[in-house]
Amino acid sequence: MDGVELDVELVEAERGVWLLRSAGLQTVAVVDGTGTKTVVEIRRPGADPLVLAAEVTDARRAKIAVPARAGNDAAPVTMRSPIPGRVVKLLVKVDDPVKAGQTVVVVEAMKMENELRAPRAGRVSVVRCSEGVAVEAGQDLVTIA
Repeated sequence: MDGVELDVELVEAERGVWLLRSAGLQTVAVVDGTGTKTVVEIRRPGADPLVLAAEVTDARRAKIAVPARAGNDAAPVTMRSPIPGRVVKLLVKVDDPVKAGQTVVVVEAMKMENELRAPRAGRVSVVRCSEGVAVEAGQDLVTIA
């Protein structure tokens, strides 16, 4: 996305409906693979759906063509903890600039460290966690404006 390759966890919610989880964010995607090409419709709160073409290389990998970001997509993005755990590293503070894909927070769960990366470039506007603090799944951690 915007020239940065993102690792996205895919969870099938129901047939043809997937949850895409990346950098602490979750998005709903409706997948239609009935034609000659796979089409992915990404539903975003408060915005029109994105309809994208996808190339599925195997059952666990897909390449999705994402259009360039429109000006109105520069709204603040809140990164949330994807799982309950403990913040072991907080690598930013308010007003820090961040690049797309930059590690912002590391959350440890079940002795595994999960790096949460900025989904886009921007500036940190809010920090709602600190190192050593327990967090719940879905809890707001950092907002990038």
